[in-house]
Amino acid sequence: MSLQIRSCFAALVVAGVACQPAPSRERSPAASGLSSADEAAILKVDSDWARAASAGNGKAVAALYTDDAILLPPNEPLKQGAAAKQYWIDFTNGFSGSAELNTTSVEGGGDVAFAVGAFTMALTPKQTGAKPLPKEEGKYLEVLKRQADGSWKIAYDIWNVDAPPSP
Repeated sequence: MSLQIRSCFAALVVAGVACQPAPSRERSPAASGLSSADEAAILKVDSDWARAASAGNGKAVAALYTDDAILLPPNEPLKQGAAAKQYWIDFTNGFSGSAELNTTSVEGGGDVAFAVGAFTMALTPKQTGAKPLPKEEGKYLEVLKRQADGSWKIAYDIWNVDAPPSP
């Protein structure tokens, strides 16, 4: 094949690829492997988490986790099972304030899903005379598992702040 023909062929291939529509950035439930009902149930877990944490109800937060859940809190050792659930009870016993979760992505398939998002917390220690802590903003990743009753619970949870606390 001559150089001129090869050059024309290459130009046609490049033009053909360039003219292809861009892949869709929108995700459908079918693309993620989860039904819209599953996605809604997982988003509800996060909204229930924020509501319970803001209300200071550690038992309600703990109930959103599997019995063998693993927490990976920042600057602390891993917490597993009953210790993971107790973590949230202790947390709400020690602090009050608002918690907001903004779940930006839910994907998965079958009985496993993950949720990614950002959080904001404005907390005050419950000690007499304690001052509010600086507002924290960060991100999280949860892995959820479908339970025998069809509900979703958090099996793995990791989060961290976007910046160190102000002095």
